[in-house]
Order: sequence, then C-alpha cells, then structure tokens
Amino acid sequence: MKKSLVFPGQGSQKIGMGKEFFDNFQIAKEVFQKVDDCLAQNLSKLIFDGPLDELTLTENAQPAIMTVSIAMLEVFKREFGFNIKEASFCAGHSLGEYTALAATDCLSLSEVALLLKKRGKSMQNSLPKGKGAMAALVGLEINEVKKLISELSNNFVCEIANYNLIDQIVVSGDSEAIDLIVDKAKEKKIKAIKLLVSAPFHCKYMLETSEQLKKSFDKLIFKNPMIPIVLNYSARPYEDLKNLKNSLVKQTFSTVRWYESISFMIKEETGIFLEIGNGNTLSNMIKRMKFKKELSAISLSSIKQIENFIEGNNAN
Repeated sequence: MKKSLVFPGQGSQKIGMGKEFFDNFQIAKEVFQKVDDCLAQNLSKLIFDGPLDELTLTENAQPAIMTVSIAMLEVFKREFGFNIKEASFCAGHSLGEYTALAATDCLSLSEVALLLKKRGKSMQNSLPKGKGAMAALVGLEINEVKKLISELSNNFVCEIANYNLIDQIVVSGDSEAIDLIVDKAKEKKIKAIKLLVSAPFHCKYMLETSEQLKKSFDKLIFKNPMIPIVLNYSARPYEDLKNLKNSLVKQTFSTVRWYESISFMIKEETGIFLEIGNGNTLSNMIKRMKFKKELSAISLSSIKQIENFIEGNNAN
C-alpha cells in the first residue's frame, strides 16, 4: 500500500513539542541547534519553555513547527530506518509546504528556517492588529461559503483561505467581514469559529509577503525534491522548479486546497498517510474524509507512536 507524508501548519504549536526527541536522540538535537544558529535565536528554548504567546507569534511559530517536524523525521529516518523514498508523495498544510522543501532536500534546513522567519514576520505585519481575522465554518460546502461571501459588500475583503474538508472551510479577510460571515453562518445554525491568528492568511492582504518571498527565492538554488510535493495552490504535484516556486509564491495569498490535495493522493493509490510533526490535526482531518474503509492516517508525533508504527509494519 502506498504511503504519503503530510506536515502540519500553524496552530499545531505547543510548549514542549519535540522535547522527547531532543532529549533522546543526538540527530534531533542537531536539527534544533542548526535552526537556533541560523536564526541567531534560541528558538529551542522558546519551543520547550515558552511563553506560549511568544511562540504563537507567526514569525516564531512557523520556523518552530517546521523544526519539530524535521527533527521527528530525521529520527524516524536515522534511528528507525525509514527511507523517505518509500513515500509516493508528500504535502504540507500552508507553512507545512515549506517543511516539505526541507524534508525532500529541495532546500536546506537553514534556508527553510530563514524563509519561514521572514514569511512569518511579513504575514504578521501585513495589517495593523485587529484589522484582519479568520474563521472556520463547519457544515457548509465550498459553493455555499462562496454564496455567503458574495452577499457581503464589495468594500470588504473576504476570501476562502483553506479548503480543508468538504464541509470545513476557512475564510480570511477584514475583521468586519469575518464577523458578518460568522453571524450569517450562526443564523443558519452552522458552526463558525473565529481563529486565534495574528493576521488574515491566504488572502489578498498577503500579496506583499508573496513579493518578498519571490525575491528571496531568486537568491536560492532549489533542487528537485526527492519525492513529489503535492502543492497547496494546484492540488497537484509540482511540474518543475519554476512551477514549484511560482506555486509557493501564489500559495501565500491563495486558497490552501487541502481536501483536493489529499483526494489526488488517494486517487494515486495512497492508502497510508503519515503525519510528521506535533499533534494529529491533519491525520484526524484525513480520517474524517472517509474516502474508503482501508485508508489510514497515522500521527507520528511521539517516540512511542513511531515504535508502534514500525512494529505494526514488521508484523505485516
């Protein structure tokens, strides 16, 4: 059965994430140290000790989540014998797409950490605090959400940021617009949750960030990923390095097409999804998709979970 790797995005951060890998494996220590050195910041201490409000700042959360995912992946590879080429595809949710760049040796760990620091800082500063917002709508399909958005004034920015599930859509834009969408959803007895974010991601307010990233990409030498990356922007594997870079730029201000990305990998016979990183948000999301009974989605965010996965594989 084909395997694919998925890497989590913002919101998966937690104080202490990755600490057991750091404490038990030299290779994990080296990953954390390398990121600390390249950022000239003691990000490891912030990840392990907090405070949470500082870790949650986008400029810290993005490189932190990536670092933890790569530390776990390196342990999985070096200590448990996993070969990344055993996976047919990989994909990351928003910033997780950058984790995929490091995981597949498309860019170095240090290059990705610096990109995410810059990306996070730029996203955070895109609008004055309180001017932008995001909300998750649970129970409406994408065309119904588009209809709600169309009923808003043209003066508002409100766009679909994440297409996570058939009936879980995240919207992003002006705070007033998001409040109106939440109210309209609640009138229809639809679950609507405002998200704790520092800026409205994946909408036109991120255009400046995308321009800055484009300039940064021009200074880097990308290599072809070891396994195909299924892109957030197109929900298809990258075609070549030009397409990959263009998609990363557009991803910043466009919808993360997660549901369609997972659908594509399943159509290409992925039967096992391995979530590498803190928490189980993506694996739980994939389980809720219910494409076929034999589909499995497994979180590998602890040493025990990796050991259980290896034991299960050896038993088969």
